[in-house]
Amino acid sequence: MKHSLTRIVAGAIAALSATISAQTVPPAADLEPGLTYRLYAIGRPMQQLAPLAPEQRPNRDTLIDTIDFADDAAFDGPADFFVVEVFGYLAVETGGEYAFRLVSDDGSRLVLDGQTIITHDGLHPATAMDGTATLTPGLHPLHIQMFESAGGAALQLLWKPPGATEFTLVPASAFRVERDAQRLTSPGRKIVLDGRENLRPGHGMPLDGAHPGWVVEDLRPEGFEPLVGAMAFLPDGRLALTSFNPLNDGVLHDAPRGSLWIVDDVIEGDPSTVSPTKVAEGLYDPTGMAVVDGDIYVAEKFSIIRFRDTDNDGTFETREKFCDIPCDNYHHFTFGLLPHDGYLYGTLSTSIYFGNTITADNVVGDVVALNGPNPHGRGTCFRVDLDTAEIEYLAGGFRTPNGIGLGPDDDIFVSDNQGAFLPASKLIHMQPGRFYGHDNGRQTSDRYPQGGHPALFRETGESPPAVWLPQNECANSPTIPLLIKTGPFAGQMYLGELTAGGIRRVFLEQVDGEYQGAVFRFTQGFEAGVNRLLEGPDGCLYIGGTGTGGNWNWRGTTTGLQRLRPTGKTAFEYQSISATSDGFVVEFTRPVSRDWLESPSNYLITQWRYQSTPDYGGPKLDNATLTVRQAIPAPDRKSVRLVIPGLKPGHVVHFMTDPPADDGTQMWSTEAWYTLNAIPE
Repeated sequence: MKHSLTRIVAGAIAALSATISAQTVPPAADLEPGLTYRLYAIGRPMQQLAPLAPEQRPNRDTLIDTIDFADDAAFDGPADFFVVEVFGYLAVETGGEYAFRLVSDDGSRLVLDGQTIITHDGLHPATAMDGTATLTPGLHPLHIQMFESAGGAALQLLWKPPGATEFTLVPASAFRVERDAQRLTSPGRKIVLDGRENLRPGHGMPLDGAHPGWVVEDLRPEGFEPLVGAMAFLPDGRLALTSFNPLNDGVLHDAPRGSLWIVDDVIEGDPSTVSPTKVAEGLYDPTGMAVVDGDIYVAEKFSIIRFRDTDNDGTFETREKFCDIPCDNYHHFTFGLLPHDGYLYGTLSTSIYFGNTITADNVVGDVVALNGPNPHGRGTCFRVDLDTAEIEYLAGGFRTPNGIGLGPDDDIFVSDNQGAFLPASKLIHMQPGRFYGHDNGRQTSDRYPQGGHPALFRETGESPPAVWLPQNECANSPTIPLLIKTGPFAGQMYLGELTAGGIRRVFLEQVDGEYQGAVFRFTQGFEAGVNRLLEGPDGCLYIGGTGTGGNWNWRGTTTGLQRLRPTGKTAFEYQSISATSDGFVVEFTRPVSRDWLESPSNYLITQWRYQSTPDYGGPKLDNATLTVRQAIPAPDRKSVRLVIPGLKPGHVVHFMTDPPADDGTQMWSTEAWYTLNAIPE
């Protein structure tokens, strides 16, 4: 609504009062002056404050000094239809009664220590609402939410401390925030849950529980809180895992923080019987592991370490460096390890340069989308010969490939995370000699006076992924791909997800000799984001979780170790989606009414494409809504052939359909995203 702050309606004031004591907060050394400012582009009108859908990265995430947005331009975002969150801590030196004035256009809310002090909701011009709180000295968690529909926009926070006679802008000296928080964003429209979108878990928003075919079983005994970096089973059924705190602070720390654990009774046990034992310390961010012939290989930042239990006492007392890994940045991780055909396969992430990293390394040149210089070999898929320990770089163009696994026909698949040159996350069929899009920074620095090393294999041109994972829709930070060996989805793959939590399912097919396919939501219900995923000797799935500050976590969680046991039950969901010469065949797990299947209006189909650029993430391009011309049910009514004019190769096709099964069951998840690299003849 178009109004300036000089026209604040002072009469729009309501007094609220609360008595609030300072809460437990992080140590002062972990905080810095300022607040976190996040903006979410909603792209449609709103009428009131409402929660944001979970697992969404903002369009903007930055550090601000004060809450003083005087007009539209100050928000540095779209002119209309957005939601803003501001949060951090209010530093109170003198206890007593404080009056606050929240000015906004449109609605806003001020919360201190979890208590609402001011609610100034609804559509209105830049007006003020007052509230009071009695505060004790110390730091008080602060959160402001505001929405802007159409017209002008404004947001200010003023106060009147004890003894003051007038309201003044709350000064920068009164705010604190988490130091060096990782600030990741993504483009595109976000979802606000204001009751106007007809959503439910699995239908336009994330699932909120475990898949009906599985039950989640806890494993961690009290006091065992691993931040899981890697996992693998030993021949005797014990579980080896690494744990470390993944600090996203831009600093390559000298002191290692990782440890190796052996966990007994994981397969049959529960928290009362599972017994973890720490067998090694001093590992640098161990994010990869494999067990070969009883030896444990651990991938850390600077090397791969081999642990051997030479005296067979279960302690793995022999520790030796197996091979070196190039590393000089805090974001250099070694992912994997995948034992296959006499080699260990892994992936190497590329550097991230925050302001403190740029200063420390004296980088010269613009750092776009955090993408700075790297040593030779970063951003690759590699393999190490188990006999000679020689490393070979196989393919390039990866950014943060936090997952590698065998897929159909023993082909190797790698997941990669959105960022510079990656408009969205993706699942890649790794083929030697190919380049998959991410080009390393070339800036000069003290370490690289001639500039950083370019990405390997870039001269071959960019190869597309097998499956795009649209950001904040079906994924955010993908991890381990795992082949499904048995059951109704045998031959498909599971895909772990950290920031958005849970597991996705991927159907793959080959067209013209190249993989493409669809991704579906599969399950949630875990105690942390899924960083590691493996199948145990018992056929259960084992989940290792982790997380850290900023927004690289699932709902603030940081530790997890759980078992996913099959129940033998099924859900009503997509079985597969296959491309045809004029559309798709959509298969369900249960029969559906013929009348429902053959109605073209029951299918909402859109398509778009992505374009790799140096920017962090990227928008959907050439968005189009497609019309189903004809829907032809199969005789068993478990699949339908859709004839869809206008499909284009190189695009992502989004499906939303919500049929009831014959038995009345509602679909578990109604959306699918198919990457149409090529249209079959």
